[in-house]
Amino acid sequence: MADEEKKEECPAGAPLWMCTFADLMSLLMCFFVLLLSFSELNRQKFKQVAGSMEQAFGIQLLIQADDSPKGTEMISLDFPTVPMDPKRLIMESVLEEIDDGTVMALQSKDGVKLRVKDTIAFATGKAELQENFKVFLHKIGKLVAGLGLKVTVGGHTDNVPIKTTKTFSSNWSLSTARAVSVVEYWQKKFPIPAENLAAAGFADGDPVASNDTLEGRARNRRVEIYIKTSKDMPAFEGIKNILE
Repeated sequence: MADEEKKEECPAGAPLWMCTFADLMSLLMCFFVLLLSFSELNRQKFKQVAGSMEQAFGIQLLIQADDSPKGTEMISLDFPTVPMDPKRLIMESVLEEIDDGTVMALQSKDGVKLRVKDTIAFATGKAELQENFKVFLHKIGKLVAGLGLKVTVGGHTDNVPIKTTKTFSSNWSLSTARAVSVVEYWQKKFPIPAENLAAAGFADGDPVASNDTLEGRARNRRVEIYIKTSKDMPAFEGIKNILE
């Protein structure tokens, strides 16, 4: 019986030429995709994009081919950036105080109200800012000054009459003095226009809880900072404001 012919074993995997062929097909596909994209160019949109880029970036002088490039401006100093929500920035700046329970933040359509416990802000029967409260006010004041926002500060007490002193004759004078202390601190630290600040004393006229309990009276003794915000505004008007 004749010996059967031995068959050669083929190596595993695709032939080597297949890799070259696959690369060639990929390149051809990319080439035709580029041709298609060029043929569908929207000239009107291209002009609009080019015009926007010309406004955002500087222009270059017409120069001779043998001269070195001489640009007038690399970046425009007055282009507006993407819009942002001031309320989000305010909420992010007070997250630490909200977490530890010293501040309550209430959002409304027109702004944000920050309700601060009086034990953090002032000593009993006093209108001098406490150090921890100054740290909090510095963050808020910097934000208000940078965004040009309007703020109203309200001082509130419970219905327990205070001991009459030479400085304060009632809860009305105490609550008003506390609100004024906040406004005066900001004006000393930041260039906030006077028309953007307001201070008011409410005494026990605007309670948020019942004055019949210790817990309710503690909630009523507070400082409220109402920051009025617009719907949206640019993060900054241009590079010029950052450099100044």
